[in-house]
Formats: sequence, structure tokens, C-alpha cells
Amino acid sequence: MVAGHQVAFFLREIGSADPARRAAAAKGLSRVPGHVAELTALAGDPAPQVRAAAALGLGRQGEAAPIGPLVALCSDPGAEVRRRAVNALDRLGATGPAVAAAFVQRVGDGELRSRPVVLDWLLRFGVPVPAGALAPLLADPDPLIWGPARLLLRLLPEADAVFADLVRTGPDEVRRRALHMLARPQAGIPGMGPDADPETREAAWRRLWDPEPRVTEALLAALEAETEPHARNVLFGALAAHRVPEAVAPAAAWLADPECGPGAAEVLAGAGTAEAVDLLRRFVTGPERQGTGPRGATAWGLGADLLRRFPARAGQQEAELRGAAVRALGAAGGVPEAELIFGLLDDPAEPVRLGAVAGLGAFFQRFDGSPRGGLERWRAGRVPGLPLPPPADDPAVRELARRSAERLTRLLTRDVEHADACHNALWHIPEVRPLLPALLGHPEGRVRSTALHLAERFGEMDFAGRLRLLDDAHHAVRQGAALKFLLLVEQENLTSAEQDTLRPHLERGQDDPDHYVRTFTARALAHLDRAG
Repeated sequence: MVAGHQVAFFLREIGSADPARRAAAAKGLSRVPGHVAELTALAGDPAPQVRAAAALGLGRQGEAAPIGPLVALCSDPGAEVRRRAVNALDRLGATGPAVAAAFVQRVGDGELRSRPVVLDWLLRFGVPVPAGALAPLLADPDPLIWGPARLLLRLLPEADAVFADLVRTGPDEVRRRALHMLARPQAGIPGMGPDADPETREAAWRRLWDPEPRVTEALLAALEAETEPHARNVLFGALAAHRVPEAVAPAAAWLADPECGPGAAEVLAGAGTAEAVDLLRRFVTGPERQGTGPRGATAWGLGADLLRRFPARAGQQEAELRGAAVRALGAAGGVPEAELIFGLLDDPAEPVRLGAVAGLGAFFQRFDGSPRGGLERWRAGRVPGLPLPPPADDPAVRELARRSAERLTRLLTRDVEHADACHNALWHIPEVRPLLPALLGHPEGRVRSTALHLAERFGEMDFAGRLRLLDDAHHAVRQGAALKFLLLVEQENLTSAEQDTLRPHLERGQDDPDHYVRTFTARALAHLDRAG
């Protein structure tokens, strides 16, 4: 605690002719509440050391401190003054347009030691910063500089154009960082977070699917110049995420490439044009299965040459390429293409069969009531050559869904090793509902576990059935039942009678050999105890 005589001394010293004594007095007053006026006056002192001390002092005065003088000091000629002002504003929790503008000006301030504070503040409040100020920061060795800088770039609609240009022209470390961001094209886009409201999320997806022309141009230019397979696949992923119709021809040129073929197929699926769908269909079914872009035949020839060098892998590699194309065909094609995929569920090559399962899942995902279907119809009205998908209640779609549910459930019971693939496809097919009771009674545990997840998804599981599965012989079934009960308890969606019935089952779960069952049941019991 500062004594009264010390305060009187500090007040006399702020009028000293010696800047060092004025600065020391300002630091002393900063520890005493109620001296905002004196410190604000010192913020205009001719000596930079005094202005720095005044900024420090205002930051310690709490909510009584005025923001305006500190904002002005952020542009001070003295680097230490700017640092103190930035730190003071951050300490005070200052916000608003004036603070944002001052911090944006400091992004390129190489002398500012507290620049990470500036970048963190701008990122926290989602403040747009010009790309020209952020791009050079990706070359900074300090992760506290380049880390938030790349995330701030993602706030901008032209972000992926900047990353693509850096992939093409930047030094190795900058190129690596830019590739890392292009490999995660959704990360950091405003509105993509799980807490965003539906309208904001839809706007974010529209931004992703309708990129600025500069983004498309930069990605295509980087792809044309790229020689390294990993980087090419990253660029393919970004083009697929942005659903770029102009990428059809360059993607077709790599469709038969052993390393880049799956990425090229995803680009064609994302483009979704009639030409892209035709290319995928011909690759899946045609005898030569080659792309038709400017280097299509050459790309397939090179791929075949590579496969011939490793004859033990040649057939497997070709099957994997076809499987990737089948999956992509489901994401882009219409009912005729889905019927083709349905027929490939019996293909002798396992990668093709699994591609068909995934392809059916990708097809029916567009009709399961999620925002994806509406977004595809919106995009079809904007992109020339993009077929309009049928409505979800189209009889042909629903009839195919019924047949697909039957075939996929049979496949699930025959090929338990790939239960996850069947689960992911059936997740989008509500016609599986009448088949779930038989699956829940199947002797194979993974089949029952898959059926439980699907029954919860489609609202086909009641309290008694879930309670029975809490004592199932298979650990994955018990895990699913225990997790659902935990969610129901936390959401207070059980009656008092149901809670009383559930409690002894949860208590027995404490002796379960499975760690997750013990954890879920313990948390549910603790919540019941707190609620009681």
C-alpha cells in the first residue's frame, strides 16, 4: 500500500524537469487508484520514457482509465511506448472500432515486441486484416506471429488465393505452412464453428462453395506449376472443397495417376458438372478408364507404366483408383449413377465394393434433410452445366434407398470387418428402420453396435431396449447404450421412474471391464446424485 506522503512526493515529481524523475513518478502513481487525470496528462509528455510510464500507469488504473489516449499511444514513434499502450489496452479488456483500427495498424510493426498480443486480440474478435499485412508474417520464425497470422488470413474471402500463391512462390517453410492451411479448407472460416446458428453456417458454406474468382485462379495456377505429389494432392483437396468447375480438365489429367488419382476424383465430385460426372462414370466402367483432359491419356499411360513395375500391386492399385472414383461418382451423380454404384456392391475387388458402399452413402447424404441438399440445389442454380438434383422424396430416390438399405444390411452381416463403412452409408438412409430389430438381435456384436447407433439416429430405440443393451455381451454395444443414457441424464430427459429403474444398472456398470462403460455410467450416476 502506498502511503499518503509517497503520493504527495509523486505528484510533485511529475512536474520535474528531469524526464527520468517524471517517469518514475508516473510509475509510482500507477499503483494508486484515482490518478487517471495526472497519468492522462503525462501521456502527452515530450519524453518517450514518460509516455511509456503513463501508458503502463493507465493500464493499472482499471475501468476508470480512458481508452482514447492509449489508442493514440499505439501509434507513438517510440517502440516501448507502443508496447506499453498495447499491453495496457489488452489488460483493460478494451474493445471497439478504435482499438481494432489501432491494432490493425500494428500488425506489420516489426519493432513491436508485443505483436503477438495484437494478433491474438485481432483473432479473438475476428477483426479482418488486409492480406498484404498478414502474408509476410508467415515467414516469421516465431510461431506466436505466423500461427495467428495464418488464422487471421482465413477470415478473408481471398485467403486460399494467398495460400496458393505462397505455395507457388514462397520459400520452403512458408510453402509448408500455406499447404497446411490449404489442407484444412474449412478451418477458421467465420461461421463454420459448431456454435454458429444455421443461417450463419449456411452463409459460411456458400462462401466455401462459391469462392472469389481470385481463389480459383490462384489454386489452378498453383496446381499447374506443382511437381510434388503431396502438394498436388493438397491443392486437389482445396479445389474439391471449393467445388471448382474449372478444375475438371486438370483433374481428369490425373485421374489415372497412382498417387493423385483419388484426389483428382474428389475434385471432379466437387465440381459436379455433367462433364465431371461423365468422366467419373467412364473411368469406373470404361475398358481403358482414362481421363480426357489435355493430359488424360498420358496420365493413364504413366500410371500403367508405374503399375507394371510392381505387378503384385498393379491390380490392387487399379482397384483402389476405381474405388475412389466410385465414391466420388456417388457424391456428384444422379439416380442413374447411383444405380450403377448399387450394381458394384458385388464387384470382385474389395476396394471397388467399399467404394460403392461409400458412394451410396455420399449419394443419399444429399437427400437426408441436412443443409447439404439445399446448398446443392442453390449451387445448381448458379453454376452452368451443373445438373439439378432430384427432390428428396423423388420415388426413384426412395426406391433405390429401400433396396440399398436391404443390400447394405446384408453386407454388414456378411462382412463385419467393414461394419464402419456400412454404418456410415446407412446413416443417411432412413429406409433401414424396419431392418433394425433383426440387426439388434444379431449374434455378432459389431452388427448389434452398428444397429444401436442407427436406431438412435432414426429414433427407433426406446428406454427398455436401451436398458437391455446396457448389459450386452459386446463392449461396443454397452458403450453406445451407456453413452446415450449419460446424454439423456445430462439433458434431464428421463422421468423419475426411469431414473429409479436405471440407477442399479448404472451401479453395476462400475464393475464393467470396459473403461468407457465405467466412465459413462459413473458420470451419469454423479449427475443423478447432484440432481437428487
